[in-house]
Amino acid sequence: MLKGTAAAVVLAAAGQGTAQAAPLEDPEQRLLQIVPGGNGVIYALYADGRLKWFKHLGRDNGTYSWADGNGREIGSGWQIHTTVLASQDGQVFGFCGDGTLWWHKWVLTNAATGAGYWAPGTNNIIHRGFGQYSYVFGGWDGIFYAVDARGDMYWFRYLAGDGSNGPGAWAHNGVGQRIASGQRQYDGYFADQNGVIYGQRHGAVLDWFRYLAGDGSNGPGAWANNGAAVQIGSGFDWGGCTERFAENGVVYVVWVNRDHTQPDHQLAWYRLKNHLVVDRAPGDVEWVDGKGVLVGTGFTVTRAANLQGYASWSVGAGEQLPVRVSTTFDSYRASVLRLTGPIEQGGAHEVWAPRTFAGRRQLLRQGYRADGCNWQTDFSVPTDSWQSGFHVVKLEGAHGLRQYIPFVVKPSRPLQKVALLLPYLTHNAYNHWGGHFQYSWDERAGRRQITTRRPFANACVEAPGFIDVRFYGDLLLMKWFADNQIAYDTYQDLDLHNPSWLSQYKVLVLATHPEYWTPEMREALETYLANGGRVVYTGGNGMYERVDHNAAGGFVLHRRENGTRYLWREQGRPESQVLGVAYDSYSYMDMHPYQVDADHPFLAGTGLGIGDTFGHTGYNFAASGWEVDTRTAAGPEAPGVVRFAHGVQDHGAEMCVLPKPNGGWVFSASSLCFNGALADDARMSRMLLNVLNAGVA
Repeated sequence: MLKGTAAAVVLAAAGQGTAQAAPLEDPEQRLLQIVPGGNGVIYALYADGRLKWFKHLGRDNGTYSWADGNGREIGSGWQIHTTVLASQDGQVFGFCGDGTLWWHKWVLTNAATGAGYWAPGTNNIIHRGFGQYSYVFGGWDGIFYAVDARGDMYWFRYLAGDGSNGPGAWAHNGVGQRIASGQRQYDGYFADQNGVIYGQRHGAVLDWFRYLAGDGSNGPGAWANNGAAVQIGSGFDWGGCTERFAENGVVYVVWVNRDHTQPDHQLAWYRLKNHLVVDRAPGDVEWVDGKGVLVGTGFTVTRAANLQGYASWSVGAGEQLPVRVSTTFDSYRASVLRLTGPIEQGGAHEVWAPRTFAGRRQLLRQGYRADGCNWQTDFSVPTDSWQSGFHVVKLEGAHGLRQYIPFVVKPSRPLQKVALLLPYLTHNAYNHWGGHFQYSWDERAGRRQITTRRPFANACVEAPGFIDVRFYGDLLLMKWFADNQIAYDTYQDLDLHNPSWLSQYKVLVLATHPEYWTPEMREALETYLANGGRVVYTGGNGMYERVDHNAAGGFVLHRRENGTRYLWREQGRPESQVLGVAYDSYSYMDMHPYQVDADHPFLAGTGLGIGDTFGHTGYNFAASGWEVDTRTAAGPEAPGVVRFAHGVQDHGAEMCVLPKPNGGWVFSASSLCFNGALADDARMSRMLLNVLNAGVA
């Protein structure tokens, strides 16, 4: 049934309920999460809701030794939780999508086998306020760290330890205490004991922190090293691993398998000898084995394996959209939202009311990473009379659990003067669902075949709490369109393979990160510009790499036959020929404001003059950065290109206009961070409005 609750978990685990039938297990995505529980204990949360107790006897020395290789099943129904955390005393905490926190405690009667029982009070809800945070981590000693949309970190501690929630049960009465601010450069954190926090900084860097105060304060001495990060490793991003957690200086990682035909299931062990005092000798990080030791197998992890789905990337208004879903719930709800900005900023508009469907688990087939999931259709969505735009199918499970399936509704015929092209090929290239993608750390030779028929793991339509230039970055641009009452039709990359619609628009807007282009897409854009079209390129690192799309097979081919990047500039066709600028890797992940170089009509009414700076802050930090473009990064600059602003860092983004025949032109913001700063700088917003107005004139 839809409301599988942890109450059923307790009864079944305690021998007071009826045992469930043997579950249908998918070896490619067996687990939702792996949770450390202290003293080598590991809780494995299975996709079908089972909770198993394991104990790694080789925790201290990295040997392949377990109390029971099959684990002890201690509960079921746990797939209702979005995150599970644990403390070293048997407390297990389950967070739900509706913001509730559920308490459980497994009392061991035999520490060697995992035998035990659930303590009284298990399954109690002990907090209801975590829905306002993007994600939570921690668990040790009942301490939780919650990160909000701004990247601010809050500290909580559950003191009672018995499932109660009365006076004194929580430090500070359960109100989160802010202990760090604005750390959106971290794609995620995981916690060790004694206040140690590991932060996965964007760019695959692993940083170390230690919160010393332990009471929610943030004054002098609250953090080791004054709160500054100490870099201790690299490669712990989603391109390298599918799971990571820590206990008492031991870091466990489930790495992406180097052979992309095999499951990502190997559990590796690392030990950081000086994990409590890394800051005392930052140059001497003492890993026992920096290459890792294999200590377990079979640990395939997919965080959304309890509820997930996919659909075609775009559908014409009036057509049916088939939707394919796999879930371990007996039933789920589905609705459709048209998004004009991030959901938490009021950008969601329901266009198809929630309906309930019977759930079923659809297993992955061999070769799914390249050839697609090939799941059967569960329902179809009619799009009659729908307005063109970016949409999501919203899937809902028990207690607020939700997942999103992004797609575009194209107009039945062009209706507006402006067309927005969403860079789905880029989003697919960075989609880490299934472990292997364009940036996974494997050693494949030849071209990389990546399916388009799979769920998106990076479809952030609610604030993720970290910098994002995928779907969330595009939504920030859509929010600007909505705020400025600019009407537009919406398409995705592969819609350019049938470009008959393109010539009917005055302006084509390229969103945040249009990095990957097929030859058909590029030819369509070049023809459009040659005939007087206008392009507004609001992002960075655009048209950088060639890819090829196989429509019949539903896959994209990346890279050359020898496995190297397939860059347009290396084919004698640099992106600057089309956009006026080209990707410049010199200032990667360096964010700064722009500075005005020259007067330009696009600056009218902004109050900006030569030497003035703008775009100082934004969701992705300052407006020039992350990845940027310059005029000469791929060779000689394009004839006639005019720069009127630039990022103030070395090799900062060059804001340019490139004239094209028959009154056409290209405006290039040249930065991934540009759209994220529009809401923070009215002058920059006015400038972009000037660009759009000139385009449709």
